[in-house]
Amino acid sequence: MSKAKDRKHHKARMDQRTRERPPLLPVLSDTVDRRRRAAAELLAAAGHTRPGDLIPDTAGTLRRAVAPKATGHLTWVEETSTGRRRNLTYEETEAFSAFAAIEVLRLTGIRNEELLELTHHSITEYRLPSTGEVVPLLQVAPSKTDSERLLLVSPELADVLSSIIRRLRGGSGAIPLVTSYDVHERSGTRRCRCSSSAISAPNTALSPRPRCASF
Repeated sequence: MSKAKDRKHHKARMDQRTRERPPLLPVLSDTVDRRRRAAAELLAAAGHTRPGDLIPDTAGTLRRAVAPKATGHLTWVEETSTGRRRNLTYEETEAFSAFAAIEVLRLTGIRNEELLELTHHSITEYRLPSTGEVVPLLQVAPSKTDSERLLLVSPELADVLSSIIRRLRGGSGAIPLVTSYDVHERSGTRRCRCSSSAISAPNTALSPRPRCASF
């Protein structure tokens, strides 16, 4: 088979996979959302359980682990049937990250490389001259098309972005330093990103809240 035919067949298979995936997106979105909520509820229940006690609403399958050497921000549990230990803090973080990535990709249609370049500075706003209404926008850095884009933030996307920013800010209200690592150069950088704008609440316009992370 020639290279031209091989490329055509490869593209045809890719296009077919693309046509097959959209009907499954609602199922995927619902699954990651339920998984995120379940992980958060389980972590909260374990956090209110004393070490060695069974965790409520788990039918006696999970017990809060006694881990004297564990760091304070990690919550460990044990499966009563097998004794296997699970890090619920990691599971909740992984579930939220999967939810955030999938929902942003689904609601924006951006590429994975563009998703990795998003920061809180990517969220901006535009005031309509005719009505004065503030419209939230998502600024997408140049990638495959080599051109910058501005996407209108829907209420559903605003809700997702709001949950991400609230999680990053935590109790301090500041966006922490971000460490980027180049696998080719084998070097990393740490930069302070000022929190110039963020979504103040789901389905609302943006409100500037300048504050820098202190490290």
